[in-house]
Amino acid sequence: MSKRILSLAVLAAILILALSACGNAEKLTEYDFDTDKVPSINTIIGETRKVTGVSVGIDNGVRYKQYTYRSNSMFDDLLTYSVHLRESGWMVLKEYDLNDGEGEMQLGLNSADEGKIMIISIAFYSGGYVIRVNKLEGTLTPN
Repeated sequence: MSKRILSLAVLAAILILALSACGNAEKLTEYDFDTDKVPSINTIIGETRKVTGVSVGIDNGVRYKQYTYRSNSMFDDLLTYSVHLRESGWMVLKEYDLNDGEGEMQLGLNSADEGKIMIISIAFYSGGYVIRVNKLEGTLTPN
């Protein structure tokens, strides 16, 4: 019986932490990578979109932060965000068409740290999108 109560308490604690992380992510003004700061989508569109998932870590030696957003205005959100990023010097690394309703866009920028780059990958679909920001070794050369 005590194992079951302990299991339920641990599960409840994990759920509370997950909900707290999502709520805090909705208030982010930027995705922070030390010397590199990327404005959050909520900051650029001027509205709050619900964050339903947060993941931070290292994948194959690459640091990342990932946020899953729910939105009924995916097209408008991502059009505004991608235009802002491109006007701020981000380069399109993977062609995309928001009119398709689902897909992935990828933009990159040389990091403030020499020899590193920032890459934003945004998987989009009806009802939302997943923004993943990576910082990794490399350089980008504008065309």
